[in-house]
Amino acid sequence: MKVLLLHPEDSPCTGPWSRERWDLVIDLGFATPRTYEEWSRRLGARVLSILRFDYQTDGRRWVNCVLDRGRGRLLDRIGLDWWEIIAAAHYEDVHMLYLLDRVRNEIPSGGVELAGTRPQLFVRMLGQALECSVRYFPNANLGIGGRAMRVMRAARRLRLAQMVEIAFDKWDPCYSVRRHAAKHKRAKLREAAVLIPSAYSNVTRSALAYAAQLPHRRFLLATTRRSALLDGLPANVTTVPLAAYVTTPGSADAETAELTQAWHRLLLALQKEATEFREGASVGAWDHFAIHLARGLRLRDAWKHLIECEPIEGVLCGDDLNYYTRLPLMVAYRTGLNAIYCSHGALDGGFLFKMPEADYFLVKGQMERDYLQRSRPFEPARIIVGAPDRDNPTRERDLSAEALVFFSQPYEGDGGRTEMIYRELLPRLCSAATRSRKKVIVKLHPFESKREREALATSILAEDARQNVEFVGGQPPEAVMARAWCGITVDSSVAVECALMKIPFFMCGWLDFSGMGYLQQFAKFGVGRVLNIPEEIEQIPEMVAEYRPDPAALELLWQKANPAVLDEIMFRTRQVRLHTCAC
Repeated sequence: MKVLLLHPEDSPCTGPWSRERWDLVIDLGFATPRTYEEWSRRLGARVLSILRFDYQTDGRRWVNCVLDRGRGRLLDRIGLDWWEIIAAAHYEDVHMLYLLDRVRNEIPSGGVELAGTRPQLFVRMLGQALECSVRYFPNANLGIGGRAMRVMRAARRLRLAQMVEIAFDKWDPCYSVRRHAAKHKRAKLREAAVLIPSAYSNVTRSALAYAAQLPHRRFLLATTRRSALLDGLPANVTTVPLAAYVTTPGSADAETAELTQAWHRLLLALQKEATEFREGASVGAWDHFAIHLARGLRLRDAWKHLIECEPIEGVLCGDDLNYYTRLPLMVAYRTGLNAIYCSHGALDGGFLFKMPEADYFLVKGQMERDYLQRSRPFEPARIIVGAPDRDNPTRERDLSAEALVFFSQPYEGDGGRTEMIYRELLPRLCSAATRSRKKVIVKLHPFESKREREALATSILAEDARQNVEFVGGQPPEAVMARAWCGITVDSSVAVECALMKIPFFMCGWLDFSGMGYLQQFAKFGVGRVLNIPEEIEQIPEMVAEYRPDPAALELLWQKANPAVLDEIMFRTRQVRLHTCAC
């Protein structure tokens, strides 16, 4: 049996591999079902996405079971669990082991010829699991010139400020350089404050909405990168860069050495206990761990220094999968400060595999509470239903609004084939909009390039259709919602925001590869309508005409927080938790 493993940047129909006959082609990314049907016809072989083996939330729950084996076995001197911190942040690598187990069952043992269009971790894993060598093809993209071209293409997608920020993230992850320029930028607060750590603007926006409900209290926004800053901060919010609190390099060297040795002992033990760890170690899946451990300890010390220098009463975190911003939440939880988590999205699938490291979890309504409790067991008293106030809490339905709004996403980041997705959606969206005398607005995610997406649309649409499409980038979703006749997305939290504004909303269920069960939860609580095939896009005008918002359903999505409760959980005093170091 000849099996080809297709890198997300390659096509099965072009390249040296296209001149051979294959029995099975597994795409390591994802595209539309129609794409795989077409490729299967052209190649005369089965072509499918690796994510076909990831059924709803099963894969993430499997990841949690694997992570459970290492939890509580790599604690630092204040009780932080570094296995939990690093392994959960890199859950995709563990998830590959889940997919490996499923893919292996598709391939009969013996007589397998395995090939990859280019080297990749999963390809190495499968070769090891099947005990066969992997053949790679000559590829121009693998040489120095090819890598340079890829870098240039990536650079064209970014603004200069984004490129500078990415360079600093890569070459100065612990702020060894940036700390010198930031050392005079400390807040030096004199009143008690709640710390808001943030790496992204959408996280900042979510947390500041809670801060605005307590105008008499002080909040300190500490950013790990410039893109987390917003214009027009509330008067009760002070902002500082984390770099201003970074301690002298080398201050954590002794503890780093101790924990690194403890990590190697733990990995050896885990390899003896479970096949998943042996298979991962054999292809270097855990090689990054020691690097992140050394980096993380320096970041921990920066956050500790900030908390010690400023009168911090608690931490309000909106992103605890990124360990840069999870660390201060965990430090607060372990050292007696108030630790509060509020997801910056509508739902947080991370709780399918990460541990809840906070005193309280703010959820915006019963839909989010239900999802959270089904993700893992929670003490009911730790979940507080309370959403921030909304600028536009009510909105009468506007049938004269000008646009069908497509909320796009950076699909490439998860291995998605954006061109295939756009080719399936854009022509149909234009057709549905034109029939209703509307235009199409493509609302871009902050990580998407407007120039690149416009060029893609030009290659897909005829000139007259292209004139009816507007790309909007660099603006929050609310900027286009006022213009929305209806909205559509593949999988985005903006579905809830549109529902609250009584905007008819549609979700492309046939493209749901998230593995988090978001669309099912949205549909369960009436957030929007799930479309099952692309042809249903043509029926959007009729479905919009039939749409009637359900006030009872909307109340389950968003229940405004009581400011007195927010004040109590953020600024009250609590007892210190004591943990034993396992170095």
